[in-house]
Amino acid sequence: MILPFLMIIFGSIGIINTPVKQAKFTIPNKSRITLSHTPPRSEKEAINWRNRRILNWSDFKGAPIESSDNAALTSTSILINYGYDENELSYQLKCIFYPHKSWTKVEKVYILAHEQGHFDISQLYTRKLHKALSEYKFRHATVEKDIQLIYQRITQEQAGYQQLYDKETNHSRHRDKQVLWQQIIEDQLDSLKQYANYPQ
Repeated sequence: MILPFLMIIFGSIGIINTPVKQAKFTIPNKSRITLSHTPPRSEKEAINWRNRRILNWSDFKGAPIESSDNAALTSTSILINYGYDENELSYQLKCIFYPHKSWTKVEKVYILAHEQGHFDISQLYTRKLHKALSEYKFRHATVEKDIQLIYQRITQEQAGYQQLYDKETNHSRHRDKQVLWQQIIEDQLDSLKQYANYPQ
């Protein structure tokens, strides 16, 4: 019962998708979830969105890539661990920000707001993933394939939405659009608030 998770890296200019290590757990006979992996350093130091963690520039601890056109780079992940027995699926989700993989060259308020938007979009799609998984009709014979398809669909939708956000705000340069998008994201988070308490 292993599902690779996807690390999405978004900058104020540009986007990179990078696969990261797999995490695993097992659920023997409806018992409690038992984690069987040791989180890498980047995950141990990660900032969890769950309690509405607002980013500040001191969170961007990575070394800037000087040759990059990006003014800043934000690295976030939606992490999923799942397992199942004969009768049901159990899962854990996390929406996290990686300080040592995120960096900035320019500490402007409007750029920080833009980067926060990327983190908030990751949380939005974590809630969408929780909704999709909570609505899933369990089928033991196909559960692994089903969960992977759900996860892939949600992360692909997220990547497209992140790109649209960058395009319409021009990576924070269109200030009016940036303010509009911040409200759009906030409204969408609110519309999915019933899915904010996902298991983790």
